[in-house]
Amino acid sequence: MEAFRLYKGGWVNTIPHQSVKITQDEARNLLKKGGRFVKNVYNWDKQEPSSFWYVIKDVYGGIDELPVKVRNQVRKSQKTYDFKKVSPEEMNELGFDLFNKSRERFGQNMSVTREQWASRVNSGDGDFWLAVDKETGMAEGFGINRIIGDYCSYVSMGVNPNAPKSTYPMYGLILEMNRYYLEELKLNYVCDGARSITEHSNIQPFLEEKFKFRKAYCDIQMIYKPLLGLAVKLLFPFRKLIKIKKLQAFLYQESMARGIIE
Repeated sequence: MEAFRLYKGGWVNTIPHQSVKITQDEARNLLKKGGRFVKNVYNWDKQEPSSFWYVIKDVYGGIDELPVKVRNQVRKSQKTYDFKKVSPEEMNELGFDLFNKSRERFGQNMSVTREQWASRVNSGDGDFWLAVDKETGMAEGFGINRIIGDYCSYVSMGVNPNAPKSTYPMYGLILEMNRYYLEELKLNYVCDGARSITEHSNIQPFLEEKFKFRKAYCDIQMIYKPLLGLAVKLLFPFRKLIKIKKLQAFLYQESMARGIIE
């Protein structure tokens, strides 16, 4: 059960391609250590579509595999920016303002303090990337990634909303990160995470459309502590009537575990 990590109140499987269906006893043993639920996936990358998936890329074809329009956008990006993997010290210095600017459209609750940013960057658990303007030296795009065993999770990425839109800082950065992890390090795949339960971001459809990412379909288990499980059972039939967003998202996740494609 080493693959499980406690995150936002629940145990989450962090190595989905090696996971198997777990028993109620195994879930209960995890819940004795804390948390309110266990979220597990199994039947990784099955052929038939399912209600749950991860968005991954497991083959690197360079710029030539991309649509013609995207190739042109990448080339514009490459003319303007240098894309580099940086140290925690450099990310701490150049990335703080950039991160907060990139989150402005989500509201103030997505911003971080200088202390929170330093803690995140200095945790020793991440790869940091920047798209740096060749002329000004300003960082205009970033990526925060995490290598887990034989794959890489794209944890967070963003762009300065004030950067010239015609320069496409993220396009070149995404291509370079894909090259580094898939071609240079020869990892099995890069992953932008599982199907969103809030669907507040369009990054996954963007990666599928522009950069040849794909859905790796799988099945999902949700196992709860008794009281939470009872609440989910009682509320589930009314999930489409509930307006509280966090609860709505939690029940939406339960529908995925039941195999309901909504």
